Amino acid sequence: MPPTAISDDLPLVAGRTCGSCNVCCVALTIDDPELQKAQGYRCRHAQRDNSCGIYATRPDTCRTFHCGWRRLKWVRENLRPDTSGVLVQLQGEISPTDGTRRLGVSFTLLTKSALKAEGLAESVAAAVAADVPVFLTIPGPPGYTSAQARVNAELADAVARKDKPGLLRILRELHAVGRAGPRKPVVLPARADGGR
Repeated sequence: MPPTAISDDLPLVAGRTCGSCNVCCVALTIDDPELQKAQGYRCRHAQRDNSCGIYATRPDTCRTFHCGWRRLKWVRENLRPDTSGVLVQLQGEISPTDGTRRLGVSFTLLTKSALKAEGLAESVAAAVAADVPVFLTIPGPPGYTSAQARVNAELADAVARKDKPGLLRILRELHAVGRAGPRKPVVLPARADGGR
C-alpha cells in the first residue's frame, strides 16, 4: 500500500503497540524541561524490563511521541524498532524556495544488521515512489550527533526499476558514508532544575 498524506496528527495504526519496545528511550535525544538525555544513552527512568519508572508522570515529550511504525500503516509490520533495528520517524522539511513545511519520513538504522531488516527496502521504496521526502539517519556513538541525508534522488532510479537489490546496495553505500561522517557531541542547555 503506498503512503498517503502524512500529517502530524495521524491516528495510531490499529493493532500496533509499543509492548516491550523502548528504543525511543535510548535512541533519541530528549530536551524537555522535565527530562534531558543525549541520543544513544538509556533514559535513567527505563527499567530492566523496559518499562518506564515514571510512566504515569512522564514528560509530554515522551507522552506524545509515537514512532513511524505506530503511525504509518504502509511501514511494514516487520519494522517494529526493537526487532528490526530500524526506527522510523516523521520528519519535517522546510522548502528553501518558499519556506513551506512538508512532512517526510526518517529511517534510522540503529545497527548495521538493520540493513537486512525484512520490509526496510519495501517501506523506503513506497515512500520514494509516492514522492514523500525520505531521510536516512545513521546514529553516532552515544552522546554524539547523527549523520542524516535526504535520499530520494539517490534511490529514485532503483525504485522506478523495482530493483530491490540495487536499492539495498545504495542504502549500504549511504550507510557506510554516514558511519564515516563527522560527529559532534550533543550539547543540551543547562537547566536551573537540572532537567528533572
